[in-house]
Amino acid sequence: MRLKTFHAATMSDAMRMVRDQLGPDAIIVATHEDEAARDVRITAAVEQADADYDFETEALDIVDRLSDVLDGHGAPLALVDRLLNTAAHMGIADETLALAGALDECFTFAPLPGDGRGERPLMFIGPPGCGKTVSIAKLAVRTRLAGNAVRLITTDTLRAGAVEQLSIYGERLGLGTEIAATPRELADAIAKSEDTTQILIDTTGVNPRAPDDRKRLAEFIDAAALDTVVVMAAGGDTVEAAELCASFQDAAPTRLVMTQLDLVRRLGGMLAAAEASALPFGDVSMTPDIAAGLQSINPVSLARLLLSESTRAAAPASDIFQATGTE
Repeated sequence: MRLKTFHAATMSDAMRMVRDQLGPDAIIVATHEDEAARDVRITAAVEQADADYDFETEALDIVDRLSDVLDGHGAPLALVDRLLNTAAHMGIADETLALAGALDECFTFAPLPGDGRGERPLMFIGPPGCGKTVSIAKLAVRTRLAGNAVRLITTDTLRAGAVEQLSIYGERLGLGTEIAATPRELADAIAKSEDTTQILIDTTGVNPRAPDDRKRLAEFIDAAALDTVVVMAAGGDTVEAAELCASFQDAAPTRLVMTQLDLVRRLGGMLAAAEASALPFGDVSMTPDIAAGLQSINPVSLARLLLSESTRAAAPASDIFQATGTE
């Protein structure tokens, strides 16, 4: 059996496309009407004699359910189609595992270091207000709890109170906060560090559409050998999220960290950002509480998160992540 999705202006036009391309025996798996975009989408299935797989009714029901879930999150239509087709071809009779398998095929996952030992310096970059400083503080907690050394450096000398904010977090962990106002100062600070010390670098929020912001960030990135991590707040318009995250590609980031998940119920922007940037999912922040730390995410925990949020009765983050063995 083969799955195919059709887009049209009206339901009758979409049904006509199904009949014309798949014939009268096609099974309608899912339908979606977007009044705002004046768009109709139909996912249909048809028997395929040369296929080495088979679809049970239960598997089609799961695809229908996942279609509703992903539509509810406002995920990009093309991505929804990819995920549904991937899930359907797996033929898994469990919606969480079917969605997890599809997510694993369509995205990559690379959690932030669990103990900080032997890692290159990590520079956290992103737009203003996305949660870079809080994410650094949370990762510093994780590193200290693992018994390893950590240093905090900030290059954010432009935003009022930025140095003080990271310094307060550092003091609570018994750490000082170093200031690198120029790329040379950053290079010198990194050069004097021990190999086993995890360096976490805060940066000024960047408007990627502002040439001066991009230039300043590039100069700091080029100052030393380090890895950049893009931090994005979850929620918001999917197109804007995708374009904003993709605009940081010049910084050669290695991971994507999503924050403020406690404030949103629709995670389509989160999926759109990862797809547009082709960045691996790193960690997520489920609470502003520093002690709660960041949560490493994998395909199963992301699937559980999407399914839980879609009900608008989200399970506690600890339930979602502990059940999948993540931190």
